[in-house]
Amino acid sequence: MTTHTPADPSAPLPRVPAHDDPAVRTGPAPWTATVAGSAVTLAALPARADEHGELVHDWMNRAHVAPWWQLDRSLDEIRAYLTGLTHLQPWIVYADGRPFGYVETYRAVEDDLASYYAARPGDVGWHLLIGPEDVLGSGLARLLGHAFLAYLFTRGDRVVCEPDVRNARMHAFCRRLGFEAMAEIGLPDKRALLMSCSRQAYAELFPAGTAVIGNAHGQWNGQGVNTDA
Repeated sequence: MTTHTPADPSAPLPRVPAHDDPAVRTGPAPWTATVAGSAVTLAALPARADEHGELVHDWMNRAHVAPWWQLDRSLDEIRAYLTGLTHLQPWIVYADGRPFGYVETYRAVEDDLASYYAARPGDVGWHLLIGPEDVLGSGLARLLGHAFLAYLFTRGDRVVCEPDVRNARMHAFCRRLGFEAMAEIGLPDKRALLMSCSRQAYAELFPAGTAVIGNAHGQWNGQGVNTDA
């Protein structure tokens, strides 16, 4: 199994462009989130094959991830996978500078999933995993979930996901965030439980709100820390 070594924080990296820069309009920028009741700062950086390939490869080959993602492959194959993503946007998620999560977000109407249910124009989706075993059960997954729901609700009205029908842990995680089961569906690679959480249902379950999303400008190092902050 590959061990990921964080990038040197002192190494020069490109600046994150300001939001009036055309690059932002054609691709996602890093963003941050704080969740009510937590002092942890989350940062989501777009995953890049060259910068994050070893980390994603490490996580995909871990025993608690491989059965569900089915991407326990070589480093070159993982880099090719990341490079080949089109409508799926991959993210590396950091908690106070430590990488711990990988998330893919997408618009449902652009995904094959739309062929298996009545997708709405405002449906957005996610795939997610927690990488380090010591983070499981720590509460960081809950923070990640609230952060990405807040982020996705700025882009759509309903979040959908399709965990394997055997993945009871993921079902429970989603239900705690307000997801409800819609139907079991047969996908090419698995039997899945289609789940959804609408903006309205989430607001009713968490009326005080949970996560605040911030725009991430400045210089970011390889550990998800804004060195201009």
